[in-house]
Amino acid sequence: MPNDFFFKRKRGTKNNLINTNKRSPKKCIVGSFTGYSIAVEDLLQKQLLYSNGCYGKGNLSRSIPNFRSHVSDLDETSNLMLEEAFFLSYVVGCLQVKFQDIFLNLDEIWMLFQKSTSNFVPRYISYQHFRMAGWIVRSGIKFGADFILYKQGPEFHHASYSVIVGNLNTFLGASEGWVQLATANRISESASKELLLCNAISLIQAAPDLSSPQCIEHFLLNVVVLKRWVPAIERVMD
Repeated sequence: MPNDFFFKRKRGTKNNLINTNKRSPKKCIVGSFTGYSIAVEDLLQKQLLYSNGCYGKGNLSRSIPNFRSHVSDLDETSNLMLEEAFFLSYVVGCLQVKFQDIFLNLDEIWMLFQKSTSNFVPRYISYQHFRMAGWIVRSGIKFGADFILYKQGPEFHHASYSVIVGNLNTFLGASEGWVQLATANRISESASKELLLCNAISLIQAAPDLSSPQCIEHFLLNVVVLKRWVPAIERVMD
């Protein structure tokens, strides 16, 4: 990871916008499965999630959920990525997920999210790895990536990294192709970010049982920084 000079602080930011030292909201949050995300509608719950770790994205606002009770005739919800929602349920223990008005247990949530996203298992392993390392993990769809990583949050710094996650037991480059990776790398460079490639590799020879989140402990996450080689800069002078 780079030194502090790599983190680009945004202009005009205040130091008390987000409580970055307490990233584990302990109160019970209730979210509904929408088919592609988890929607949190309660005003206080939305504020609690975002102010304690930047969880959730407003479906009407640009990024930060609007915490005012009335913005327009439409009520804004805070949408959680599936990886984000499972982290809050499995690791933090503050989120209850319901689907068709029925509350789900962890195994049911795990299987539901796998059916909704083909690459959910390696994406979640990557998400949990970076969250546990202290990064703020947000969707990277604007930059052609799976995730982007912030040092403290969108209010304080620009994202430092773009993250692309490969399939289980598959090294990136073999399936996606170097042309696609070079394209993603140039996009990241143009946005002043570095590109991370993540691969979840099984530690056991037999195929792991993916029906339970307990399978996470059987995977090792490889993280590689991809940089473009520029001859004029990288060439070693004799």
